[in-house]
Formats: sequence, structure tokens, C-alpha cells
Amino acid sequence: MAGRKKIIKKKLKQPDEFISTTEKVFLFVRNHLKRIATGGILLLAVLLSIFLFQKWEEKKEKEAYEKFSAALEIYQMMNSPYKESSLSEYKTALEKFDEVITKFPRTSSGRFSLLYRGNIHLRLGAFDEAINAYQAFLQKAGKEKLYRLFAMEGLGYAYEGKKDYEKALGAYQEIVAMGDHFQMPGAHLSMGRCYEKLGKKKEALNSYQAFLKVSQKSVMTNVVLEKISNLEN
Repeated sequence: MAGRKKIIKKKLKQPDEFISTTEKVFLFVRNHLKRIATGGILLLAVLLSIFLFQKWEEKKEKEAYEKFSAALEIYQMMNSPYKESSLSEYKTALEKFDEVITKFPRTSSGRFSLLYRGNIHLRLGAFDEAINAYQAFLQKAGKEKLYRLFAMEGLGYAYEGKKDYEKALGAYQEIVAMGDHFQMPGAHLSMGRCYEKLGKKKEALNSYQAFLKVSQKSVMTNVVLEKISNLEN
């Protein structure tokens, strides 16, 4: 019995780990109550700010898309094969895309409006404005490969319009480097055209031959074959 009582007394003397931990937590909270409350308020404020910002972004995206869709509808009508577009129609479409770019620069609609802005300026022969629009789009496009290809192609045409064939070549070479099979034939064809303008017959010949390799059945095949024949003679 004596031995048993000693064991009980020994156990009673040992501190209860749960109670000790709870007391420590309680003391910590009591001593740092103001800091904890402040931190909680700050955390709630941050979370609320993030939530409100996301809602604001969603609202802006919706508003931008509505205006972008209206501008795109005019643009698509201008590209219709059944009607001849007037200068005023181009300007109207341009104004609407510019509005999206200006008011909603952070949205996807604002970003894509830059691409269409470049296309319109290219059609109007305003090559510097087209170049600026395409370059602005490329800076914001990220990994949107297909649309980057469209912008690089437009950029090449704009540089050709300015007779800056070296820079045009750079744009078309970038398309080839991106490895897209859909755009590659046109890029090789455009490179051959630029090399011809620069008087580089060998490079032009190589580009036209590359075109034939990636585009066996094209409406341009006979034209390219004739060009190759002329360059080889």
C-alpha cells in the first residue's frame, strides 16, 4: 500500500501538459490581445480588398467585352466580301476599339482591341500606327500563340509597307521560329518576297523552296515555281 501511495503522490506532482499548454496560450493571447486583434482586422481588410478587386475586375471585363463585341461586329461587316467599306466605317470601328483600349487597358478585350487596331491601320496604310499597335499587343499577349502569330504577320506587312524589308524579315522569321504549320507557308513566301526586294536571290530562292516543301497544294504554287525558275536562270 505504501508503495502504491508513493506512485499516486508522484503522479499528482507531475504537471498536466494540456493544462500547461492551455495556460501558456491563454497568457500569450491576453498579453498580445491588441496585436492579435489588429492582425485579424488587417487580414480581414486584405481579404475584403481582394474580393472587392476581383468583383471590380469582373465588372470591367464584362463592360469591356460588350464594347469590344460592338466594335468587332462593325469590323466583321467591313470584311464582308459583299460590300465595299468606306473610310468613315473604318474610322468608326477604330474609334470603338480605341475606346476599349483607353477605358479598359487591363482587360482581355482591351488587349485584343490593340490587334484589331493594328489591322485597321494596316488597311488604311497608316503603317507606323499599325506597327505601334501590333507591338503594344505583343507586349501584352503573353503565351497566346495564335494571336501572336497574327500580330507578327501584320507587323511584317506593315514594315513591308514602309519598305523596311530587313525588319519585315525579322517578323516573318519569328513566325517560322514559332513553328506553327498553319502560318509557316505564308511566312516563307513573305520572306522570299522581302529577299527579292533586297536583291538577295539565293536567300529568296531558299525561301521559295521552303514554301513548296510545307505547302504542296497551294494556289500560289505555280507563281512560286515561276519565281524559282527566274531566280535560277
